[in-house]
Formats: sequence, C-alpha cells, structure tokens
Amino acid sequence: MPNIRLRLFGFGPKASGWDTDTLSLPQDTTVSEVWQSLRSSAEEGELLARIDERHVFFLVNGKLIHGAQLQEAVLRDGDTVTFMVMAIGGQSWHPMENHRARRSPLFGERG
Repeated sequence: MPNIRLRLFGFGPKASGWDTDTLSLPQDTTVSEVWQSLRSSAEEGELLARIDERHVFFLVNGKLIHGAQLQEAVLRDGDTVTFMVMAIGGQSWHPMENHRARRSPLFGERG
C-alpha cells in the first residue's frame, strides 16, 4: 500500500493556506481516483464538491498532470499530490507599464 502526501491549496476555510494529509492507498491508485474520492466525501456546497475540474491544477511531485494523464498517473509510495485552485480574475498588469494597483488585501498598498 503506497503512502502519499496530499496537499490541498485553496479549498479550506483559509483559501490562502495549505491543508496537508498523509493517505494510505490501494496499489495502482490514480490521481483521478484520489480526486474523485475527495470530491465524493466533501459536504454539499463545499468548494471541493462543486468546483469544475478545469479550474484545478493537479500536480504529482511538482509536475503538472492534466487531461488523460489524470486517469493514467498511478501513484507510488512517497509521492506528493497537490490539488490547487486556479487563481482567476483580477486586472491585467504588465511590469513595464507605469501601473499603480489599488490596495490589495494580500499585499497592502502597491506603487
């Protein structure tokens, strides 16, 4: 039975923090199976239960996994699996522009 480290980013009450857990999985478990199991165990209304899979980054040992790879990526003992909500929205910003962002709740005054 492989043991993996599971990291969730953006799914809990503190959307800016990590939730980490260690899971023991049956042999030949895939990333997709872990994702579906987590979703089915989430309470109705929780972000984990209702988020569109297209808005989640899936990583195994820091490597992005997507599409058919989710069903094919078999997890091994010691793997770190990360499910991260994509950050979307906001204003466009270019570093070469003279741009002063409004007060940011994360970073305070910028300028």
